[in-house]
Amino acid sequence: MTTIASTLSRRRALVVAASAVASTSVSGCACLFGIKPVCPESPEVSYPKGPLTIDAHCHVFNGTDLQVRDFLSKVAIQQKGVLGYAANLLAGILQGLNWALAPDGQSELDELKGVAQSLETCARPEVAARVGALRQKAYSVGRGQLRAALRLSERYGPELNAFTNKLSPFGLTAEARARFEVISEIESLPEDVEQYRAMRKSVQPSALSVNGESASGLIHFVLQNFQYRYVSVHDYLRTYDEPGVRVVDLMLPSMVDYDWWISLGGETPTPLAKQVQVMERISVLTGGRVHGFVAYDPLRQVASDLGFGKGDPLAVVKDAVDNRGCVGVKLYPPMGFAPYGNAKVQATKGPHFWARKWLPHWTDRPDLGHLLDGAMSKLLHWCEDNQVPVMAHTNPSNGVTKDFEELAGPSYWEAALDLVPKLRVNFGHFGDTSIVEDGQDGVRRASEFAKLMTAHGSSRPGSFAYADAGYFVEVMNRRPAMLEDLRRLYDDTAPKLDASLASRFLYGTDWEMTLTEGDVNTYMSQFVELFNSMEQRPALQAQGLDNLSSRFFGINAVDFLGLRKGGAARERLDRFYKGNGVPTPDWMSKVDKLQSPFLAG
Repeated sequence: MTTIASTLSRRRALVVAASAVASTSVSGCACLFGIKPVCPESPEVSYPKGPLTIDAHCHVFNGTDLQVRDFLSKVAIQQKGVLGYAANLLAGILQGLNWALAPDGQSELDELKGVAQSLETCARPEVAARVGALRQKAYSVGRGQLRAALRLSERYGPELNAFTNKLSPFGLTAEARARFEVISEIESLPEDVEQYRAMRKSVQPSALSVNGESASGLIHFVLQNFQYRYVSVHDYLRTYDEPGVRVVDLMLPSMVDYDWWISLGGETPTPLAKQVQVMERISVLTGGRVHGFVAYDPLRQVASDLGFGKGDPLAVVKDAVDNRGCVGVKLYPPMGFAPYGNAKVQATKGPHFWARKWLPHWTDRPDLGHLLDGAMSKLLHWCEDNQVPVMAHTNPSNGVTKDFEELAGPSYWEAALDLVPKLRVNFGHFGDTSIVEDGQDGVRRASEFAKLMTAHGSSRPGSFAYADAGYFVEVMNRRPAMLEDLRRLYDDTAPKLDASLASRFLYGTDWEMTLTEGDVNTYMSQFVELFNSMEQRPALQAQGLDNLSSRFFGINAVDFLGLRKGGAARERLDRFYKGNGVPTPDWMSKVDKLQSPFLAG
């Protein structure tokens, strides 16, 4: 860990440097430092002649979309590595944040009306000014909340007093020094959001280490969760796009639904149906560059069926996919449900498996596993029948307890694919986000998911099973080791022809979640270099596994989603674009130039 003195000195220097380059105030002026035009055809976000690039795994939610306080206090705080350490360190501050001050869905829809008017003529300075003003407004709220919560936290009282009175932190315990550094991080947040973004450029990925930068990353995540979703889309594009080299043609943000699993069914300020409306408008305003995965929680369905909840969750999902531009469904099994086989889980682990102090009282019933399977069966059969893609969290993480996290494992997905053999499913995170750090266990878990992938056209289950690289942050700091692990996986699956990893591995970032790791702007470029190295391997060339990069960054996602002409998802999006006056997006033009399915390269 860097010393407190050097860290503070570096931060002060960055603030001064950022101030020197900022030429205007933060009032929303069109010439605000760093704000780029966001018209759909702008070269900053559009590159029609560039390589097809699809991010199959990302997020643009905010603090009114999910139960942030409960997630951080019940889930994040128990995780290993960076997230768990930072959540524990910041616990006293996080509890004091008023997440309701983040823009809710209705306020965002109101703001997007003004953005839409500017986009009608694509008045680039005016659009830039609007987005810049929204970004600044949300950042100011988040900054203010962090500073206020810091002063309310009893846990930080002694160190805050030492900081305020300019006392030396040396002599404090290691934990107290870490809190002192958090204080300096929050206190040094500049008023101007663009100055803050300039500061963030110097923050390196944590390399999965437990240090002060991990707290810095979580603070960045917190600030992003006070942001407008539409602004987060463009923050994402600013982070990864390289104009004239490679830009993201299509990003697929996943929504989440934790309400019943960690908050007793309490509704978020922006309920899922309203989130879908916001995503629908973003899909239109970005010219088809963004399409969401709508969340489905079988426990919410069970609650509704038993009279404990309102509405019909499956109906919300169907409407989102059929009419509102969502491309598929997001599942989050580690919250507490298996994709299928819950009745067997209850029979094996006992009738009171779901009797947990953080769950509603009615979940302690002997038939809950059967009810969860019924809710999952309805969804999965509908998805298979209508060729609706499913994106699932398969890393054993982000659950409240270990035995819940295990429900995301491959054996339960094998049961689900036996039920719906032709389901289009993406095993998000490929079963293990720390594939290098976890060594043999990481590769083994990924291999178990790879075994569920069978040849296209096969009568066996898994002919449309895929996996993605979401949160593979090790590519930024342990690339040689990751290269070796991926080479092994590609080698092991190569004999399966079109079921090899070459045709089933998808690019994904897991942004905004990866913000906890520090500055992740090199994530995409590091994967480009990794696949350039992969393609030079003689062993892979001998197997005819060429164009790995093109497949990984775009083609495989096209086939997973069904985006070629005649595909069910393509036809749904064609109708959506026609009904909303959206011109042909870049991704569609690029897809239509590809060769035949499964032979493209």
